[in-house]
Amino acid sequence: MAKTLIIAYGNPLRGDDGLGWHVARLLADIAPSRNAEVITCHQLMPELAQQISEVSTVVFVDAGSEGPPGRLGWRRVEPQAGQAAFAHHVSPESLLGMAKELYGRSPQTFVVSVVGETFACSEELSPTVRAALPALVKLMDDLLSGKTR
Repeated sequence: MAKTLIIAYGNPLRGDDGLGWHVARLLADIAPSRNAEVITCHQLMPELAQQISEVSTVVFVDAGSEGPPGRLGWRRVEPQAGQAAFAHHVSPESLLGMAKELYGRSPQTFVVSVVGETFACSEELSPTVRAALPALVKLMDDLLSGKTR
């Protein structure tokens, strides 16, 4: 099992919402050398709690919706207890809470995002978000190598 789990999510058919899927492809080369596993999904599901509990670090990658388009950001995430496992919207915080409640562990966790510009039907990222990809991949490499904590 990998030391770090990268969960890249969003809808790859909705423009910038597919950011996670694009980043997952870009990280495919560096992830194994950093003892990381990359998985993609359309949305966060309670079933991810077990995988989350088995690693030392989790990084969620998703498109942001607040702020100027193209802005790169990252933040630490803490577990949020008491979230319903079958809620319509599962957040990184609630997944960490489930991992802690069900499996006794919640690893160090980060959310990395780029604010999207367009979420219209498309498999392509907007030019603004595409331009942020090199900085996002650098940030991810820094997180995976322990340079940014």
